[in-house]
Amino acid sequence: MKPSKPNNITLTHILRPRIAVMVILLWFGMSTAVSAVHPTAASIDSILQCIDEAISASDQYVQKKKERIAYLKSRAEQAETLSAKYELTYQLYAEYLPFVNDSAIYYLERCSDIALQMGDDSKAGGCLSLTALCCSNAGMYVESEAILKTINPEKLHGIDLGLYYYASGHISGELAYYGKFENMRRQYAETSANYFLLAQKYLPVGHKYYNQCREMLAQGKKDYRQALAINNEWLHNVKPGSPEYALISFYRYLDYKALGDSIQMMYSLGESVLADIRNAVMDQGSMWEMANLLMANGDVDRSYRYICFTSDCADRFGSRQRLSHISPLLTRIAKEYKAKEEKSGRSLRFTVIAISILSLMLLAVLAYVYRKRNQLAVTRDQLAKSNAQLQDSNAQLSSLNSQLSSLNSQLTILNSQLSEANSVKDMYVGRFLRLCSVYIDKLEDIRKKVIKRVKNRQYTELAELTRSAEFTSKETDELYATFDTAFLQLFPTFVDDFNALLNPESHILPPDNKSLNTAIRIFALIRLGITDSSKIAEFLHYSVNTIYNYRANVKNGAVCDRADFENRVRQIGMPHSKA
Repeated sequence: MKPSKPNNITLTHILRPRIAVMVILLWFGMSTAVSAVHPTAASIDSILQCIDEAISASDQYVQKKKERIAYLKSRAEQAETLSAKYELTYQLYAEYLPFVNDSAIYYLERCSDIALQMGDDSKAGGCLSLTALCCSNAGMYVESEAILKTINPEKLHGIDLGLYYYASGHISGELAYYGKFENMRRQYAETSANYFLLAQKYLPVGHKYYNQCREMLAQGKKDYRQALAINNEWLHNVKPGSPEYALISFYRYLDYKALGDSIQMMYSLGESVLADIRNAVMDQGSMWEMANLLMANGDVDRSYRYICFTSDCADRFGSRQRLSHISPLLTRIAKEYKAKEEKSGRSLRFTVIAISILSLMLLAVLAYVYRKRNQLAVTRDQLAKSNAQLQDSNAQLSSLNSQLSSLNSQLTILNSQLSEANSVKDMYVGRFLRLCSVYIDKLEDIRKKVIKRVKNRQYTELAELTRSAEFTSKETDELYATFDTAFLQLFPTFVDDFNALLNPESHILPPDNKSLNTAIRIFALIRLGITDSSKIAEFLHYSVNTIYNYRANVKNGAVCDRADFENRVRQIGMPHSKA
């Protein structure tokens, strides 16, 4: 779900109804240059053209986003007080929220740590609630529920408690929307509505999630007229083209879709898509909806361009659910292109038959008017034109074949990536559960030992038991051994492929065939998608500088460009499309 900005007191609470309607209509007329109050088919064509232009300029919007992030990072590093550091770190989270989900989660975790240092347990819980929200936005529902279970709502108050209930309602709403079983979807929807009602009690009027709760509750009751009225109030207090404007336009699209107003529906969705692109939003839910609608309306080429753009954005954002939604649409587009190819083949056969008939007629004419050279010249010109048309048809057929081949290659790679992600998930979830079980048994053993020594008043032995570092070291070694075993099962040729990217004198050999050393383990984590040196350092219990030195030293021995080395590592074990 896209982020939103605070809402203020609405016009309908201040003005008379008739005056309020006039003001809202006037605002609509000034909010966009491409449409009047009531959009038309021409307005939709115009906004689609604007979207095409925005996609072409998307790199510029992304660069502006990166510049804002870099500026905030420099300010955060210079912050002297905890409150200033918290505020700037929270701004970094807000910038990353629609841009890179993992980074947004990282800065939320830092916000939570800073809040604990400030002694504000409620604010720390609010940050954890937003972390759970980020996980559910990316389709990580198990992780989201696990985070929410760690939060004690009794320690929260005010807006932080409202955020907790909103995050709880959001994950239930996601499960209701994407669930496959009607009974479960209905149950999740009821749970979500109850949480949103609780969230409204604690979120201040005008907070960025307050109106979302109101409109989603109205949509859940299928009262779309009320939902649209709430949307109008919400829309009045935001800046056109802002991230919140994109979110409001998307909800407006849902309202008009339910009411059956296809023109307003398409226009609202178009404005949401356009605002998302210009704000460098990578969680392109609106674009995905637009690609599906265009596909249903027969605009296959534009749908293909939009879904490819959405796929690139989802990959950068790190959304599991968005990638899973893209694959079926790509399959439909591939079928449409194949149908076009077959149609072009039939046209080509008809052209060949026509040319053959024309050639026979030409021979008859040549036999009849053998001595009439002028007429023969005219006939030759006609034949030349027919051959040119045939060449054009062949060129079109070749272009369609190339497009289909490229699409199939992309689909193969995408399916492989999804399969790999599922394999990695299943493997590591299983091993995580086994480790949890083992740790529980070991904790139970330690508990029994502690109780025994307490009962026997063996306080010296108890102190020795708690001071011993042998247990931590042993468990760390076991964790690394488990990681190495799982990783080598997923990528059995990783060590050989990794050394193939290095000069012979720079090859790195592990201690044995079943384990990895530190250098290879760092790049194994990079292969799994963990590229942040701070996260790698946390996992391996090294300093960030040590991780940087390991990465730099290995890249110095690369046979390829140093800047491209880690990208080559991430491609180990992946299929590659043929040119």
